[in-house]
Amino acid sequence: MDNFRIRILFYLAILIFPLFSCQKEDPEDTRTFLEKLYDLPGVEITEISPPHGHLYAFQLDILQPVDHDNPGGPTFTQRAYLHHVDETRPMVFGPSGYGVTPNSRQELASILGCNMLTVTHRFFKESEPDPYDWEYLTIEKAAADHHHIVDLFKDIYKGVWISSGASKSGQAVLFHKRFWPDDVDATVAYVAPIVFGTKDPRFITFMNNVGTQDCRQKLENYECLLLQKRDSIIPYFLQWFPENNLTFSLDTNEAFEYAVLEYHYAFWQFHRVDCSLVPGDGATFRELADHLTTVLWMNTFSDYYMEYYKPYVYQALTETGYPAYITDHLSDLLLDATDPGAEFFFPGTFSGTYDPAPINDINNWLKTDGDNIIYIYGEYDPWSAAMFEPTAATNAIRVIQPQADHSVRIGDLDEKNLVMETLEGWLGIEIVY
Repeated sequence: MDNFRIRILFYLAILIFPLFSCQKEDPEDTRTFLEKLYDLPGVEITEISPPHGHLYAFQLDILQPVDHDNPGGPTFTQRAYLHHVDETRPMVFGPSGYGVTPNSRQELASILGCNMLTVTHRFFKESEPDPYDWEYLTIEKAAADHHHIVDLFKDIYKGVWISSGASKSGQAVLFHKRFWPDDVDATVAYVAPIVFGTKDPRFITFMNNVGTQDCRQKLENYECLLLQKRDSIIPYFLQWFPENNLTFSLDTNEAFEYAVLEYHYAFWQFHRVDCSLVPGDGATFRELADHLTTVLWMNTFSDYYMEYYKPYVYQALTETGYPAYITDHLSDLLLDATDPGAEFFFPGTFSGTYDPAPINDINNWLKTDGDNIIYIYGEYDPWSAAMFEPTAATNAIRVIQPQADHSVRIGDLDEKNLVMETLEGWLGIEIVY
């Protein structure tokens, strides 16, 4: 009987041994960081001088399908920049809503002293498909671009990932989070609006309540003066472009009216000029014009930037939305911009159609599933008219800095400790700040 048992155990051992012998551990990856980087498929890499003190920096041109639902179809290269410290350190991922340069920064990368990866948005310069088919400029396809890049670089950077962006780039990180929620461990969205429609009326309500009544009245009086004295001010307006090495080809009167409408928004968005300095009735034509060109983003009306921002305007008019202008105080003075909209900033004939479904979907998802997101806004920033309000269904937090504008960052916050402690809890790391 004992011999029988021994034979059974012997035969079992023979059968089981091959099973264990086949379960080998994956071999350790002994490649250097540079070897891993240059082995990434579909990525053209150019080493550059590190502008922010990182160990290495690289320009990346990443092969992407124009349509992620048709990976065998047309492709384009997407420009990105990698700033490397150490593979084990966190990665701050910054998918832009516009373009990026080697000098583009992310506040969190500086705070954490970690790696940073910034990406130009599809259809912007250095990331332009050919042919330039607007059908493929959508929130979801851009999010798929960003997912592919994260997927590639997670083969190298296996630590925590934080996505971060401001304004339209803040929208980009929220959109990416919605479609690929497991790509990053936390998201910080600065001044990111969730805008409904191509003339969202919440912006008018905001403009009628921001700051003090006295300041709002000064702004309205100033805008009225600009239109009342347009014939004498427009020559100064036009002079700004050649003085700044830019060309201007728009209809002069229509562009000037849009500039006046944009002034109100620009004054609050980057609150660089005190209300007491807004010119009044006694100001000269030159003083009225100089104040406008100081406060306004004048380059928006130049030929180069009208073309550069075309993808932004297309997205605004088809999916991401646009503010309504405040016009009641100017209704008797406007000649051309009587029904102002973002279409003005899309050179040529706009043929797209606004679809509310993507933003409604994202808004609902953020309310129910948008965990590990920090929203940061400035009280005076007009984009705060469309700030997102987290619900109790998620662990997301929102911080509104009093009297801050569109440039607000973590370092400006009264509640900076709350932001840092929240990130520490989510990421499981210590942050020295």
